[in-house]
Amino acid sequence: MRRSIVLLVAAATAGASALAGPLDLLADASFAWHMLQHVMLLFLVAPLLVLARPFDIFARAAGKRATAAFVRATRPLHALALPPVALGTFVATLWLTHFSPLYELALEHETVHAGEHLLYLIAGVAFWLPVLTVPPLRPLSHPARLLYLLVALPQSAFLGMVIDSARSPLYPHYAAIAGSIAALSDQKNAAAVMWIAGGLAIFSALLLTLAAWSYRERLEAL
Repeated sequence: MRRSIVLLVAAATAGASALAGPLDLLADASFAWHMLQHVMLLFLVAPLLVLARPFDIFARAAGKRATAAFVRATRPLHALALPPVALGTFVATLWLTHFSPLYELALEHETVHAGEHLLYLIAGVAFWLPVLTVPPLRPLSHPARLLYLLVALPQSAFLGMVIDSARSPLYPHYAAIAGSIAALSDQKNAAAVMWIAGGLAIFSALLLTLAAWSYRERLEAL
């Protein structure tokens, strides 16, 4: 229980750091800083929330009967943790938010901006559930987790490459603030943030999963 509380506090702290204070002010004027917000939600806040195992906290507080009722009521949502659904949600969120009117609307309207951030958090939690499988979900085998991460690994790089290759600012909001030349340079920095930070997070998860699988195999061989 103590571990769960520590992780929940860490997730809340990371979320507050991403969405409030200096970083939020910088994100309003800079695509790169805005991208950092999204990367933090996807690859820091979301996995911390999953690792905190909030279901365990709920189960202890609610008791067996209420927990069983909750599991039955939320069973349709378990589909979000299926690898194809989770990965599809993650990829669709990355591409549709950056290449649809939603991104520009979020920059101009605070309510839409908050909804966009919530969408990133949901997509991040869905993405990490197959890797960090926690109750009441059934864990995937280590080979399945590795395959999932290998498929996910290039996604942030692809997005970064497309953003980097744009010859003009993608969002008028940033061009209006800094001018087209500065906005284009900032856009390339944003592409690098998604490419490097996103890829590093998934690659690190892949290595940790491989190490956990190797450790389990050694234990079973004893």
